[in-house]
Order: sequence, then structure tokens, then C-alpha cells
Amino acid sequence: MKGGYRWVKGAPLPLIEDHSRAKHDVLHAYVVNYLRILAQSPRSEGVRVTFVDGFAGGGQYRTPAGGVVSGSPLVLLDAINEARALVVADRLQRGFKSPYVIDAHVHLVETLPETHAFLTEAVRARADVRDGLTTVTIHQGTFQAHLAAIIADIRKRQRNGRSVFVLDQYGWSKVDVGLIQQIFAQLPTSEVFLTWMIDNLANFVSEANVESINKALGKTGLGSHLTAERLLQIKRDGTESTDQGELTWRRAIQSMMSHEIRLSSGANFCTPFYIVPQTSRRGYWLLHLSRHLRANEEMKRIHWQNNNFHHPGGAGLDMLGYVGSGGQLTFDHRFDDHARDRTLEALRDDIPRRLAAQSGPMRFGDLVASTANDTPAQRTQLQQAVFTLAQHRELTLRTLLGSERRSAQGVADDDVIERPHQLWLLPAK
Repeated sequence: MKGGYRWVKGAPLPLIEDHSRAKHDVLHAYVVNYLRILAQSPRSEGVRVTFVDGFAGGGQYRTPAGGVVSGSPLVLLDAINEARALVVADRLQRGFKSPYVIDAHVHLVETLPETHAFLTEAVRARADVRDGLTTVTIHQGTFQAHLAAIIADIRKRQRNGRSVFVLDQYGWSKVDVGLIQQIFAQLPTSEVFLTWMIDNLANFVSEANVESINKALGKTGLGSHLTAERLLQIKRDGTESTDQGELTWRRAIQSMMSHEIRLSSGANFCTPFYIVPQTSRRGYWLLHLSRHLRANEEMKRIHWQNNNFHHPGGAGLDMLGYVGSGGQLTFDHRFDDHARDRTLEALRDDIPRRLAAQSGPMRFGDLVASTANDTPAQRTQLQQAVFTLAQHRELTLRTLLGSERRSAQGVADDDVIERPHQLWLLPAK
């Protein structure tokens, strides 16, 4: 079920908005690249992988112009098919001779019986499903009720439990983060896309709603860490501390919520990117949760390619910070050319400070891993920032053999970065 949307045979399809289509575009791109990355080994002959849509809906929408577009269940199937074709081309280009099979199983979960029936018909109409290229199981009921059986099926089919979960529920209190913790505990290689209605929560924070918020936080599994009283105090403090008080306390709540969701879910990495509908001020997050740095990096790369999203936070190593230097609110990061320039500028300020706090040398790979949840920057941008700082003698950069790097692209995980041992003097005029 997708919020107030209803799918009934013979009735008009629900209308999709642009922000939902942008979200589906990112999901499609990620799944395609995810499967292509898995196929990079010349010795591999295939992969078993499972995709789970826990709040599937009916699978189709209509556009304002009257066309029909795919919802998340069919977006997953389309992405799998596209990946199969691209993997064949990729492997031919690399000279790999062995065939490669993407053995994909898709679990779709839908609560409402009439929407489940509509989804079943839409899926069965697809040639790839009828021909058995992709196995699809459609469950009627709640995600919570079916999760244990889905996890058991994944572990039975796949030794490593490779899977991607899409939890695009309506409302911030509809998913218990403890369920995501269960996913990561039993399927360590899994990844989770979670929609979180962050502005709905922020808009709801008031004295009159304390009891309701605490009850809802309890349902999400965050109640032992967060309380309505704590959120309300943040709102009061932010409102009183600056003339831009509303933005200040909203960003403070966002920073804290992202941190708590990541910790409570059992994920090591989280990318919290913000989607703003054109017709409403109620923005929401698309959170990508994982235990692996490579997955975090790939998600960031897709966001830089598709700047429909942004996050209200810092450009350097302060992605979740809500107040920038000098007490001014940080800009809205929109993953465009301006944001790219600001990111590199901020990194050149932030990296030396991070090294100063380190009190010693650091491997470049450790810098990437330790800042993954703090920055919107990709690995390539960190490479560029470190290389530029080394050129300007604001830090030292050396390989394990002690040589200098000749390009930013060459900066490797084992390279050592360190603050200079002495200040460099300006040349005399």
C-alpha cells in the first residue's frame, strides 16, 4: 500500500508526482549498476540475488499527461532486465567468454487485497516473468508478517544472502527500525532503501503532540533513544538561538534522526538524501542503509549523476551538521556543479582539521571509510581534495614506498596523508 493510493481494476490509476518518479529513477539506476558491478569478475558465471519490495502498491501509475509508468515493483523488474542486457555487452567488451546468468528472485509484499490482486495481474502480464527469466513471489499481508519467511527463503537460496530491500512506506512511523536490524543481522550483505517522512515528524513536534509522538516513536523502535520531549527541547533551543530558528531546529532534528536510524538499524553506512515535492513543503528522505563502503560510494555516485535530490547540510565533512562556520546555516546541497565546487572547497578546509584531530598520519582509505557518513563527497572528490592540498603543501601525501603521486586519480587506499611537520614560508618579495 502506498499511502492513500488505491488500485482497483477498471478504475483510473493513481497519479504519480515528479518527486516519486525521480526516486524511482534513482532506484532503477542503482539496481542496474549493482548488478553490473557483481558481474565484473571474468571467472564468475552468474549471481543469485533477491530484491524485496515491502510496500509494493499496485505497480503502475498514471502521469498528468495521461501516460502509464511503472511503480517500484515493475521498476525493479525493468532494472533487472536492463542489467542483463548491459552485462552481456560489458563482458563481451572485456573479452570474457563464459556466459553469465543473473538468477533474480523478487518478493513483493502488499497489504490490501484489491491492490494485491491488481499487482498480481500487472506482474503476470510481463513476458520476462511468464518466461521464467525472473522469479516473482507476491505476498498479501504486512511486511512485518512476511519478513521472517522472506529472510529464510533468501538464506536458503543464497549462501551469502545478497539482497536489496525497498521499504517505501507511507508515514514515518510505519516501519519498525528493529525489522531492518533483523535484516542486517541475518543478511549482512543486504542493503536497504528506506523512505522516511522526516518533515511530517518535524511538523508534528509541539507540546500538544508529545504523547502521540512518543507512542509513534515507540512503534518505530527508536523510542528508547528519542523522545518527544527531547525533540521539543531542540525546537525551543533552535528557535531561540538564531533568527533563522526554524531551519536551525529542523536541521538539528534531521541530524539526530539520521544518526539514530543508522545506529538502531545495524547499518554501518547511511546516505540521507532529501526529496522535496513541488506541491508541498513536506519533504522526505530516501535513506540508503548498508554495511559496506562500496555500496555507500555507489549510492553517492548516482546522486551526483541525478541532482533531483539534495540534503540540507554541510558540503565537506559535515553533511549532517546544521550550522556552518560563523553560525550561519549551511546551504542546501543539490549535487550540481555549484555543489561540486563548494564540496571541494569545504574538503580543503575540513581535511586538515580532521588530520589535526587525528594527531598523526592516516591512510587515505581510512579517511574515506571514517568520513563516509559525514560527507556527500565521493571518493574521487576526496582524492582531488587530498591531491590539491598536497600540491599546496598543506599536507603530505606519499605512497607506501615514499614516492609522490602524480595525479589525483592515482591516490590509493594505502597512501599516507599527514599534516606537514613544519610551516612552509612564503617566498620573499
